[in-house]
This record gives sequence, C-alpha cells and structure tokens, in this order.
Amino acid sequence: MEQNLHDRLRRLGLTRSPQQARQQSRRKGKPIEELIAGELVHTGSGPFFLFRERYPLDHLHGQEQLSALLAHVPRGPSLLARDDRLAAVDLQRIAFVDTETTGLAGGTGTYAFLVGVGVFREEGFVLYQFFMRDYAEESAQLEALGELLDDMEAVVSFNGKSFDLPLLESRFIMARQQPRLVDVPHLDLLPAARRLWKYRLASCALSSLEDEVLAVRRTQADVPGWLIPGLYADYARTGDAQEMPGIFYHNAQDILSLVTLTARMCDLLDARRSLSSDLPGEDLYGLGRLFNDLGEADGAEKAFVRAAQSSRARWVRERAMQDLAYLLKRQERRGEALPWWEELARSAGALNAYEELAKHYEWHAGDLDQALSWTREAIDLVRQWPRGAKRRAALVELEHRMARLDLKLAGQAEADPATAGAVEDED
Repeated sequence: MEQNLHDRLRRLGLTRSPQQARQQSRRKGKPIEELIAGELVHTGSGPFFLFRERYPLDHLHGQEQLSALLAHVPRGPSLLARDDRLAAVDLQRIAFVDTETTGLAGGTGTYAFLVGVGVFREEGFVLYQFFMRDYAEESAQLEALGELLDDMEAVVSFNGKSFDLPLLESRFIMARQQPRLVDVPHLDLLPAARRLWKYRLASCALSSLEDEVLAVRRTQADVPGWLIPGLYADYARTGDAQEMPGIFYHNAQDILSLVTLTARMCDLLDARRSLSSDLPGEDLYGLGRLFNDLGEADGAEKAFVRAAQSSRARWVRERAMQDLAYLLKRQERRGEALPWWEELARSAGALNAYEELAKHYEWHAGDLDQALSWTREAIDLVRQWPRGAKRRAALVELEHRMARLDLKLAGQAEADPATAGAVEDED
C-alpha cells in the first residue's frame, strides 16, 4: 500500500528521486565554469574541468622570481634530493606537483579532486589544474593528467613521497590506468626544509616556510588547507562552486612556493653566497649539518663556526661547537678541536667534551696528567647527576679510565727514579 502511494505521488510529480534531488540542488548554486576561466575537456573517459595559467619567468613570488631556480639547475636539486639522476633531467621535464584531496589520511577512499602540476616551458611557467566536478569525472581527470605526466622525468613536491605521489598511484590503479612518476627522481622538499630550518622554526609546514623564509603573503582569497576536504564535500553534494576559486588559489600558491623554495634552498647550497649573508645562527647550524651530510667539509666548518658564534639559542651554539669539534677531529686537526671541547666542558658541562679531552691527552698528546685531570673533572660532574642506570654506567667507564691512567703514571714513575722521588715527596 505504501509503495503504491509512493508510485502515485511520483507519477503526479510530487516526489523526487535522489538523482533528481541532487540535480535540483545543483541548480541552486553557481557551477565552476562561471567562476573560473577554465575549460571543459572531453577525454575518452568523459569530461573534466581544466584551468591553465601561464606565469612569466620574472613573476615574483615572495622575494624570489620564478626564474631564480634556473641558475641552480641541475646541480642544486640533485644535491637536495641526493639523487644523481636528477642532474641529468632537463628543467622542462620536472613536474612540480601538489594535490587537494577529500581527506588528509590517504587510503583508497581518498580522492585527489584537484591536481596541480607546474611545468617550465619556453614561454614561462605553466600551471595546469585538473579538477573533477564530480567523483564520476575522476577517470577523465586522471587520463588527461597521465598524458601530461608521461612527458615528465622527475617530480618536486612537499611531503609528496609520503602523501601526494602514493595517493595518485593508488587513484591511477583504482581507475585501471597506468600509474605515472613511479621510480623517477623525486625531490621532496619537506625533509630538506626540516634539516635547514627546524632549529629556528617551530613548524616546517609550507605555510610557515612561506611566512618565515620566502616572505610570501597570501591574499584573503586563500582557503586554509584543513578546510578544503569539507568544502569539496559540500560542493560535490550541492554543485555550488562558490568556494572552489579559493581552493584553486591555494593550490596555485602551493606550487609557486615549490619553485621558489627549491630556489631558496639551492641558494643556501652556494656556500660563497650563503655564508657571506646575514643568516640567523640557527639556520647556519642547519646549513652546516646539510653541508656535512653532503661531504662539503669546508662549508660545514664555516657554517658551524658562525653558528657557534651567533646563534641566540644556547643549545644550538653548543651543538654547533660539538659538531665542529668532531668535524675537525675526523680531519685529524685535533689541536684545532681542543678549544671547542674546552669551551663545551667549561660552559656547557658536556660529558663527551671531558671524555674527548681525556682521550686526546692520553693517546695523542701523551700528557697523562692532563688526561687524568679531565677524567677526574668528568667524574665530579657525573656524581652530581641523579642516581640511576645512566649515572652508574658513566661512572664505571670513567673510573675504569682513571684506574688505567693511574697505572700508566705509576709505570712512568717507576721508569724514572727522579720522577718517583718527586711523587713520593708530594705524597
């Protein structure tokens, strides 16, 4: 009876199917085509929406022109990525990729509803934004995206190794299409950013780097990243695209920041320029660690020295001194390391500094009295620590060293009667 009533009402036009309800709801809002000057592209898998914009190479994003990267290709990006293959890739074959998704956790239920790809061309930097107006348009969106990515030989992203590229790979597979950019050289800027700026910045999120490093100031058109999945869900339900221009703007700014952030990092790798500039001491320490990891010992040494002298954060100064001293030790420049170990011992109470001084005087300088003196000071230091396993282990090692030094000094006294008499008189 209830079903018959529903059928009668439907025939009279007094009920709506879910599809009709969605279509009527969609007619209440503005479609994306009226708000963004893109184009509806038809593929073998159906239509999708594409927005394309060209930026001249002298376009200023923050304090950097997009062309700033050209001076560093290909060496700089390959060093940052630690992938020699990237040095052989032409700049126009590098895709700068960022996605906007229906969720931040990833997984097969997460869609990349907007995929931005920036590419250097002869006419400038071209940004392509592939947008699916509905979940049913994903296959078409990915088909066209794949055609562009087929010409690419490397990728630059921000956290793309962990999120964007694995997500796109899964979406290609779900759409029964061949994944792109698999096993190509990939410069993920997030790890490199953390190495350079984590000693000064509380966060190395792209928005923080824009504020603190690139001097990028987004307009009020921007949409906070955490809002984007919900805004797209509303759009997919209603068809009202009023909030979509803000998401397109957000995605475009992210990609432009990929370019200028890469250029900024490459600037820092140019030691002659970076070490003569007025960098904060914390940034100098991060740069020194990066130089050290890359085998650039000279640049690392200079950066550590300046960081030890100029950092406002005491803990950064101490770490810079320690890394510098170890660097000099590895280069067999032990005498130059001594003042840094002594400073660490006196000002920071660093146990490893006492130990390094004791080892140096015992094994390299042959001054057992100095070695014993530093060992005794280390024991006094450790005895002030709270009781526990760490304290016990350190004391066992130090007391073993002191006992060995005592034996060596006693052996020297027996071998030299004059010294033995002097020792006996002191006692």
